[in-house]
Amino acid sequence: MIIVASQRPESASLRCARFLERQALSSGFADCDILDLGKTPLPLWDTDLDSHVGHWSDMPDLRQRVQAAHAVILVTPEWHGMATPAAKNFLMLCTQHELGHKAGLLAGVSAADNGVYPIAELRMSGTKNNHLCLIPEQLIFRQVDSLIDADSLCHDEPFEARSRYTMSLLAHYARALTPIRDLPGVPSRSFAFGM
Repeated sequence: MIIVASQRPESASLRCARFLERQALSSGFADCDILDLGKTPLPLWDTDLDSHVGHWSDMPDLRQRVQAAHAVILVTPEWHGMATPAAKNFLMLCTQHELGHKAGLLAGVSAADNGVYPIAELRMSGTKNNHLCLIPEQLIFRQVDSLIDADSLCHDEPFEARSRYTMSLLAHYARALTPIRDLPGVPSRSFAFGM
């Protein structure tokens, strides 16, 4: 599953997600669901989250979509040196039941030469309670407008090779972590929150 955490519709992050979707399908993933938060924004986290009424009525469907994923790729643009509010909100809305012990890949997007700050931010604070297992690799789409065109094609062979390598690793991590999710007591009721 690819989460596009740009809050803009038809964003550069969505172009990157479509590029990554092709990479995922050619790396052994059977399917790839894209959740575009610019097109389908999620309500901001609040204490009524588990009520499933009002603005939370679609949450059970979202939880099922995320639970069905074997791995998660979070694509976030760098806005003012930070991950988007949509990226942080998505990670706060998901629990270990949806993301726990799944392989995760972070991808930063920048119109300039940046894109690393959202990755550092999300590595530091994005997985404490949802137990997503971020792999050691990441991708940064720098100078995105020249890197990924309107058809989501990459025009940089070294970057394309790096993304193929990274996606292959993600597929291996996804397979390796599957038995962990099947262990008795996972997800844990006693230790639902990280330290």
